[in-house]
Amino acid sequence: MRICTVSHSHIALRQQLFFKEVARQGHDVLMISPGMWFDYKVEPQEVTYPNGKWQLKTCRHMNDNIYEFTLLGAKELVSEFKPDWLYIQQEPGSTLAREGLTWKAKKRAIFTWENISIKGMGREDLKGYDLVICGNPEAEELAKVHNPHTALILQVGVDTDHFQARPINRIIDVGYIGRPAPEKGIKYVVEAWPTVHILKWTEFRNLPWFYSQIKIVVCFSQDTFIWREQAPNYVALEALSCGCKCIISDTAAMKYWLEGCPGVVIAGGYSPLYDPTRTAKLKNSISMALSLGLNSSGREWVIRNFSNPVVAKYLLEEFEDA
Repeated sequence: MRICTVSHSHIALRQQLFFKEVARQGHDVLMISPGMWFDYKVEPQEVTYPNGKWQLKTCRHMNDNIYEFTLLGAKELVSEFKPDWLYIQQEPGSTLAREGLTWKAKKRAIFTWENISIKGMGREDLKGYDLVICGNPEAEELAKVHNPHTALILQVGVDTDHFQARPINRIIDVGYIGRPAPEKGIKYVVEAWPTVHILKWTEFRNLPWFYSQIKIVVCFSQDTFIWREQAPNYVALEALSCGCKCIISDTAAMKYWLEGCPGVVIAGGYSPLYDPTRTAKLKNSISMALSLGLNSSGREWVIRNFSNPVVAKYLLEEFEDA
C-alpha cells in the first residue's frame, strides 16, 4: 500500500517515528511537512526497510494559522507519489482539508479530534473523505452525523523503545511537564502540591531523561467551555512508558483512554468552572499514588495498547477494510 500523509504536525519527531513504523509494517509512506514551523525545522529524509520505504519531504508554507495555512508544492508531490491513501492530519474546516479533496489519490482519509464543533466548512469537508479517523469518542459522534465511515484511533502511538526509563534516580516525587496553562490544570496542581517540580518543555529526544527523574507525573487537564482535552494526553502515555505513575483528571477523553491502566490514578469531580474542592481530591490522589510505589505494569499496558506497532496496525486495518 502507498500512503501519503500531510500535516503541519509532521515536523514533529513523534509523528515521524509513528509513520516509520507504518512503513516498517510493509508499506511505502510519504510524509509531507513544512520545512519550518515556528521554532521547529526539519530536512528531507528517507529510510528503506525490507518491505517498505519511508520518506519525508518538505514544502514552504504560507500562513502560520493551522486552519488557514497552505503547503506550496504539496499537490505536485502527492500527484507524483500516486498514493492508494491520502491521509490528511488536519482538522475539517481547514484549508489543507479542503485542498486534500482535490489532490489525486485513490482514497482519502482525514484525522480529527475536534470535539467542540466542526468549524467553518468542516461539515462539507467530512462528506468528501472515504474515512474519518477520530481521536476521541466525542469527535466520532460529531463526525458520524456527516460521514458514517469513521474509526476511533489515536493520531499516533508511543515509541516505547525511545520512552523507557533511563538510569537516573527518581529524585522528584511529583512533577509536571508541559504548558503552564489553565486548561492543563496547573492552578490545581500548584495548590494541591506546592512542592511540585514544574519542568519546562524540552526537546522530544530528551523527554525520557526528564520522566526518569519523576515518581508521579500530574496530567490534570480540564475541559472548559472553549477547550476540551483531545486525547489521552501523550505526556501521560510517555511518562507511563518510562515507569512513572500518573495522576489524570476525569475529563471525557482522558478517562476513556486511560481508565483501568495500571499506574494511573483518576482524580475525579470534574467541573468546567474552577472548583476548590478538587484541590483536596488531587492532593489525596497524589498521596495515594506515592504510597503505592512504582512498578512496570503501566509501561506494559502502554506497550500492549498504545505503542506505535499497535496503533499502526489499527490504522492499516481500517485502510485495508475501507
